[in-house]
Amino acid sequence: MSTEPIFNIFIYFDGGAATEYGVHHHRVGGSGQETTAYLLSLIDQDHPIARRFRFPRSFTPQEWLAVFRHGHQLEYFEEAFTLFGAPAAPVFCITAIVDGTPNVDKRLGPEPYRGDAVTAEEGWGAVPDYLVTYTNGNYFRFTELIHDDYFKAIRMLFNAKLYVSCSKLLMSCVDTLAFVEYGDNPSNFTKWVDTYVDLVPHGISADELWEFRNSILHMTNLASRKVVAGKVSSVMPYVGGRESMPSIAPNLPKPFNLFGLIKSIGNGIGKWGEAYNTDRNKLLKFIERYDTTISDSRMAWVPHDEAKYNP
Repeated sequence: MSTEPIFNIFIYFDGGAATEYGVHHHRVGGSGQETTAYLLSLIDQDHPIARRFRFPRSFTPQEWLAVFRHGHQLEYFEEAFTLFGAPAAPVFCITAIVDGTPNVDKRLGPEPYRGDAVTAEEGWGAVPDYLVTYTNGNYFRFTELIHDDYFKAIRMLFNAKLYVSCSKLLMSCVDTLAFVEYGDNPSNFTKWVDTYVDLVPHGISADELWEFRNSILHMTNLASRKVVAGKVSSVMPYVGGRESMPSIAPNLPKPFNLFGLIKSIGNGIGKWGEAYNTDRNKLLKFIERYDTTISDSRMAWVPHDEAKYNP
């Protein structure tokens, strides 16, 4: 029986980050299922003696999962595969070693890690995976994803003349985009707006929009703590009429055109999304953080009686 090299690959997470991976190879014959079982049986034996290689960057466990979601994990092992003479389609097993201890919590194949298949297999219902739905080859249809997850509902609320609810969802959308771009940082909202959205036509600032966001989301009013303290001017949306409108009176909030702001934020999303198809590390960070969000288009489906609200 002919044999070929098969590989136990280990990702060493020490103190919450991995800077190295290890590889130990064997030469065996047999089916893919048999060789995979063989590699799994040798994890404890192989990981302390595996030859180590440096990653080009460090990874947290969440960032490494994003690599699996993207489906390009084998690219990070090219140095080892070249050294050990791996075939074009090597048989391998990847195991996380967390602070010296193997951590096998899920069996995955060499294909990209897809949430729709995993959730259905484990009985949680079929959850659509946005990386499947919005990817064509190497191109990720970023703006379509954000439209379907947020702007579809924003448009429905605006057209139904539910302008307060529309404003709330618009601010919540910016919250999410700012989190995805900058993480959970206190100034991420204003930083994202300043970087990607042109507020000049609306006569308001990112700080004023942030205070509007605080008051409209938390209390459904126009008076955040900083507005009440006189530190930031109050702003309020209006619909129809001119693109912009001067203040009605000194003691009233500054008006901004709600539809115009929706368009400006939409243009900002387009500008923001351009970098995600050219910068792999940026896309990996997007996947890591966007995987933690939920939306109406990514709800799990399980058999049930349809719920209806009949007041």
